[in-house]
Amino acid sequence: MNLLELLKRATPSPQPLLTGEWATIAFRPDLGSQQEFIVGVAAAIEGDTEPHLKWLPSLSKLSHLYGEAITSSDTRDLFDGSEAAIRSSFHKALKSLDSGTPHLRVVPSGYVATHDINIELTSLLKRQAGAIWQEIQQREAPMDDDWAYATMLNTLKPFQKSCDPFVPGRSIVIGNKSLQIGLDNGNSYGNIVSARYASFSTVQTHIHSSLLQMTIAHRLSQRRTEPALFVVLPEAITSAEVVTAKKTSELLKEVEEAGVAQFCSNDPEDVALRIREWAKTE
Repeated sequence: MNLLELLKRATPSPQPLLTGEWATIAFRPDLGSQQEFIVGVAAAIEGDTEPHLKWLPSLSKLSHLYGEAITSSDTRDLFDGSEAAIRSSFHKALKSLDSGTPHLRVVPSGYVATHDINIELTSLLKRQAGAIWQEIQQREAPMDDDWAYATMLNTLKPFQKSCDPFVPGRSIVIGNKSLQIGLDNGNSYGNIVSARYASFSTVQTHIHSSLLQMTIAHRLSQRRTEPALFVVLPEAITSAEVVTAKKTSELLKEVEEAGVAQFCSNDPEDVALRIREWAKTE
């Protein structure tokens, strides 16, 4: 077999779905000192109207360095306020971002190309944060997007002979683009997102990322029917869960106004039922 025949048989690797620029977020606890710590990363993706941000999952190591001078709760409040300022000052470029505080600054760091911006940002943050990075130990299985997808799949397993909208591996390739799509009813694409993360900013990032994937899939496949987003809300037992559920519902109203069908509930079975109805749509 010669080289030309091998090249003909070779499957081209999908080009990166997301391209843009990324930056570090440097934290200076003491303005009188030059010491800084990388506590977050941000990315501006071409065609996206919102920046993507990722913060340290745990501030315990940083707090130990400064003792009582920096508490995790106060620092997290500072980061939350800064994220709001960053999002409001975003105009497609990272160099114009305003952190809203002299303790934090956004430092553009270069070009980024990836299929999954959440995974890429986590990898970048681990490398940049160095010694102050610390994984959060989950006491129970995380109720993330993987959990939501698996729960929907198991709930609807008895009905899959009559209708099976689930995409194997939650991945499709259209042209040279590899896209994360979980559902396909033949007329439109859909995705399942969990809103049971620890912070609303994570939920917001996952919803925006999912919308981007579906929008590109519809454009490339020239599908006219609106895409659909199915979201499992928190149970709203704690005050934090109540706030996350409320903010997520408000965000989904904006999503619906933008031309995307959406359904959300804190009962996974209700979400599964709506997926089943959507799957029967002809």
